[in-house]
Amino acid sequence: MFILIPFILILASVVGISIIIFRKMPYLNKLTPETHAEGDFLSDLFPEFLDGFKSLKLREYGNLWFIELEKFLRKLRVISLKIDRVAEAWIKRIRKGNVSRTVSSVVEDKKELEKPIISKVQPVPEMTAEDLKKEEQKLIIEIAKNPKDFRLYEVLGDLYVKMNSLSDAKESFEAAMELNPNNKELEKKHSKVLKKMVI
Repeated sequence: MFILIPFILILASVVGISIIIFRKMPYLNKLTPETHAEGDFLSDLFPEFLDGFKSLKLREYGNLWFIELEKFLRKLRVISLKIDRVAEAWIKRIRKGNVSRTVSSVVEDKKELEKPIISKVQPVPEMTAEDLKKEEQKLIIEIAKNPKDFRLYEVLGDLYVKMNSLSDAKESFEAAMELNPNNKELEKKHSKVLKKMVI
């Protein structure tokens, strides 16, 4: 059985080569040194291809070819966008799977957030500009450590109000409101900053 497979492959190759030679015989018979012109190397190797290429009306159908090429490229773009959407959906599912596995750790984090924070970084009422900058840096570091704590954003917003940096204060209060949307005190502080910015 295994001996037959190489034999069949060799036989198929010989038949294929003989068919090619048989089809090229009329062109080979026409070739003489007198009829051979220099520079027609491609026409000698691929006469059928060149005849078919010459029969195409490139100028007449050129615009249609470009339209078809554009359609093909648009379809290719749509396919790539679909692949991108599928990949994005898979990534979200994978992330959700990882999140559901760590539910207990999230619950613990929530309990920790509900505890009152006695922070070293709360601004002292009377501070110099240099002290305010240092306090700002400390708060930013604390926020980087615990980005889900709305109270840190609130303290930072209060600090920016003292520094008279109203746009930064507005952003800080908005970030705090995103984390704790039902906090009336944050809304009041945010609206006060907006009023000051208008004035």
